[in-house]
Amino acid sequence: MPHNFFKPTITVIIVVFFFIMLISCKKKDSIQYDKVNRITRQESIKPVRPYEDLFWNKYSQQFIYAPYFKVEPAPNAQKYVFAARGVDNKEYTFESTSPCESLSPIWADLPVGFMKLTVSGMDEAGNEIDKHEFSFYKAAFFNGPYHQKMLDYRKSAEMALEYEFNQPHIQNWAFNGTPDTTSYNLYCYPSKIIGAVIESMVEYAKISEPNREKALKIAINAAEYLIGVSEPVGSPLEFFPPTYAGEQRTSKAFKNQFMIIYPAKTASTYLDLYEITGDNKFKEAALKIAQTYKKIQEPSGTWKLKLWIDGSPVTENDCIPIGIINFLDRLESQYAVTEYVDTRKKAYDWIINNPLKTYNWSGQFEDVAPVEPYKNLSKDEASAFAIYLFQNIHQKKEFRSVADDLLRFCEDQFIIWEKPMPQKQYNVEEWITPCVLEQYACYEPINASVANMMEAYLTGYKATKNEVYKAKMIELANAVIVAQHANTGRYPTYWQLNERQKKESGYIDWLNCTSYCVKVMLQISDSQ
Repeated sequence: MPHNFFKPTITVIIVVFFFIMLISCKKKDSIQYDKVNRITRQESIKPVRPYEDLFWNKYSQQFIYAPYFKVEPAPNAQKYVFAARGVDNKEYTFESTSPCESLSPIWADLPVGFMKLTVSGMDEAGNEIDKHEFSFYKAAFFNGPYHQKMLDYRKSAEMALEYEFNQPHIQNWAFNGTPDTTSYNLYCYPSKIIGAVIESMVEYAKISEPNREKALKIAINAAEYLIGVSEPVGSPLEFFPPTYAGEQRTSKAFKNQFMIIYPAKTASTYLDLYEITGDNKFKEAALKIAQTYKKIQEPSGTWKLKLWIDGSPVTENDCIPIGIINFLDRLESQYAVTEYVDTRKKAYDWIINNPLKTYNWSGQFEDVAPVEPYKNLSKDEASAFAIYLFQNIHQKKEFRSVADDLLRFCEDQFIIWEKPMPQKQYNVEEWITPCVLEQYACYEPINASVANMMEAYLTGYKATKNEVYKAKMIELANAVIVAQHANTGRYPTYWQLNERQKKESGYIDWLNCTSYCVKVMLQISDSQ
C-alpha cells in the first residue's frame, strides 16, 4: 500500500516539475514588449553623445533621440528660449541658460513628424536679441511588436541561399570560371561581389548536401579567378584584388583605384574557403593580403580610404579600419599568426582617437565618392565597432557604455521603426518597416543595413542580456521574412514595394547584401 502510493506521487512531482520548467523557459524566451516599449520611450529623451562639444549632426535629417544643435552664444544673452512646432501645430517651449541645450525637456511630448525649432537668445529685459532656426524630422522610437515570426529564420536563410545558387550568373562560375558581366553587371566590383560569390556558396555548401560539390566548385572557381586578377608580386598593392573592373556603373570613373576596406573582406572569404576545402593556397592568399596591409599602413595607424594602383592616395579621406582589424584578429585567434599584432593595435588606436571621438562615421562605399566630414554618415563601421566592443566586453568595463552609445547613434540616424520621413526622391509609403537605411547618400532601406543592426543587437544581447536589444533584433529579423519573396526565397536588396521589387526592373540585387543577411539570420537562428 505505501509502495503503490509513493509511485504515483513521484510521477506527479516529475510532471509538475517539467510543467514549471516549460513555463519558465517560455517566460525566459518571450519578450515583455510593454516593458521594452516603456524603456525605449524613456531612453528616447536621452541625446546621443551630449557630453562633449561635439556636433556631428549638421547634415542629419531625422532623430529618434532628443537632439541638440550647435548655437553660438549671443552677447548679453541671459537665457535662451527653445520653441518647437510640429504637425499638431502646437508650440512646445522651455528655457535654458545654454544655447546648446538638448530637446530632452519636451522631446517625449513632440509628435512624430517634421519639426521647426527656434532657439532665441533673450536679454535681461526679456527682449529677443538672437535667433536660430532648425528643421528636422522626429522619428518614431521602438514600439513593438511589428510582425509575427512567419517562418523559421534558418529556413528563410536556406531558401535565400538556394535562390542565389540557382541564378544563371552564379551557375556560370561552375562551367566557365569567369564572371558573367552581361547578365549581372555588379561584377564590375570584383572584390566585393566575387568575394560574395565565395562567401555565399561556402555557406550553401554547408547546408545543401545534394548541391555541396557544385557549390564548392563555384566558390573555388570564383576564388581562383579573383586571385588570378589580383595585383602581381612586386607591385605597390601586391595581392590586393581589384575594387573595379570594366566600365559599368562607377567602375569607369574610378578605374585603377582601390578601396582599401575590401581586400580584408575578400581575405576572410579565402579563409572560409580554406576551412571547408583544406586547400592551403586560399590561406596563403589571405596571408599575402595581410602582408600588404602591414607594408602600406600609414604612420597614423590607418590607411587612406582609396589608393591609386601605384599606391598613392586618391583622396585624403581615411579608412575606418574595423574590417581590417577583424581580419587581422582572426589570423591571430584562429591561426596563431602574431605577425600583425602591432599593425592591428595601431589601427585600433586610430579608431579610438578619431571616429570614436569625432563621430565622423563616414560612409565607405565603392560606388560613392568620399566627401567632407559628416556629410555622408553611415552606420556600417559604427555598428561593426560596437560589435567588436561587445565581443571584448570583458577587457574593459567602459566597453559596454561606449558600444551602447554607438548603437544609439546607428538607430537614431538610420533605423525606421515606423512612419518613415517623407523624402521627395523615395516613395516612403511603399517601404517595408521596420527597416534600416544605408547612408545619407542612399537614405533608403537596404537588407544589408538591416543585417548590420541585427548582428549588432544580437552581439549586444549576448554580451549584456539587455532585453531591448533582443526585441529590436527579433523585430528586424521578422521584417526580413516579410520582405522575402515567399515563392522564390529571394532576399530583395531594396525594401520597397514597387518596381525595385521586380527582378526585371533593372534594380538587381546585390549579392554581398544577400550573403551578409543570410549569415546573420543563421546566427540568430543558432542563438535561439
